[in-house]
Amino acid sequence: MKINKDWRIKKVDNENICIMLGFPLDYYQKRLAKIGFSGKDKIMLDAGCGAGHWSIAGSFLNKNVYGIDLTPKYLDYARALKKGLLRQNLELAEGRIENLPYKDDFFDYVICYSVWMFTDKNKTLEEFYRVLKPDGRLYIGSIIGLSWYPKLIFKAIGLGDLNLLVSSAKAIFKGIALKQKTVESLLSKHRFDQVAVGSDGQLGESSIKIKPIYHGKILGIREVFEVLARKKAKKRKI
Repeated sequence: MKINKDWRIKKVDNENICIMLGFPLDYYQKRLAKIGFSGKDKIMLDAGCGAGHWSIAGSFLNKNVYGIDLTPKYLDYARALKKGLLRQNLELAEGRIENLPYKDDFFDYVICYSVWMFTDKNKTLEEFYRVLKPDGRLYIGSIIGLSWYPKLIFKAIGLGDLNLLVSSAKAIFKGIALKQKTVESLLSKHRFDQVAVGSDGQLGESSIKIKPIYHGKILGIREVFEVLARKKAKKRKI
């Protein structure tokens, strides 16, 4: 997929990043606006920011944005985008989202796209809860559903791709793919109220129409889905 000119970057040698940067900047701005992640006085965290496309988009909509990722090479792309688009209100850092270097009750919004299921899910949710303000909102996107890896296995067999076959089988064994009920249970366990669940790019303001990056279902079984949740406010002591 060709990189969109909005990003002002010429070369990327990662297929997944090329796919994400194939969409224009305003695509990600619309997706954030759709779920209400914008405000002149708001602070947003992009947890597992990768090349920083969500972070960049969020920096146009919010007071400040922080992006954190474990992979230095991805952060190099994010820093290049930040520099090319002159984003002064974006701070990037290297680190694990299971151990966030931010103070308690700091963020209004946390977005985590296509990353959470590859982490220690419980630790990550505990950290999201800690750094969000009371009633702060959490968006977890591109959660891998039960039809994702079977699809890849059939693809691998057709292509004769042993590496893809083995990696997909390992992912199934590790429990990377998740049921919607499992995600709902984990959110509740970590004191989040689930606001909505749906297919990629479908949550939020219905008047904002979004083309999904990934399919919703295959034969009625979720391929990828997303959730929107809210941190439960602490009860006041009487």
